[in-house]
Amino acid sequence: MRLCRIAKFALLGIASILLVWMLSPATIVPPTDPAKPVTIHVTDHGWHSRLVLPTGNGELIQYAYGDWNYFALNQQDLKNGAAALLVPTQGTLGRRKFSNIVELQQIIQQQDYTLLSLEVAQAKVTQLLKLLDERFSCNIETSIENSQTGLTLVQDDQDYTLLHNSNHELVEWLQDLDCQIHGFIMWANFRVKHP
Repeated sequence: MRLCRIAKFALLGIASILLVWMLSPATIVPPTDPAKPVTIHVTDHGWHSRLVLPTGNGELIQYAYGDWNYFALNQQDLKNGAAALLVPTQGTLGRRKFSNIVELQQIIQQQDYTLLSLEVAQAKVTQLLKLLDERFSCNIETSIENSQTGLTLVQDDQDYTLLHNSNHELVEWLQDLDCQIHGFIMWANFRVKHP
């Protein structure tokens, strides 16, 4: 009886620690002293996050990743939501252009999203933009416009799964920019720790 009580308390303690860990923000640590630094942005849209990169001419390009039916086609019913969580589904890559930072900030403010900013090396941004542009262009024949998100979306070769969602994809992109990420990654709950 006493052993059973101790086991329950131990399980409760472990569950509490896991819950705190899961609810704590994941920390993005940008590179220290990047060569020719440029400012990039992470937008937190509640459950999903997106990456915004400068193009070099004052414009910005936002990239997003998600499930094709749920995110691209707005089929946000129980069936498609459960499928996106429980089985590998068709992934989608979304893109949106902003003419300048003010336009991005206005949309973030209107929608009550969170905007995080950090500096990384310009060469890394150029390289990642090239890779994402090529990945987007690969399936351009599947392109659709989503008026709700403002994104142009294409089907992606990467399956969408619970363990590879928009936030996991964002982390991969940030790692390509020499950022380190610490913490639990499942939903958009990021913070930036400047070096």
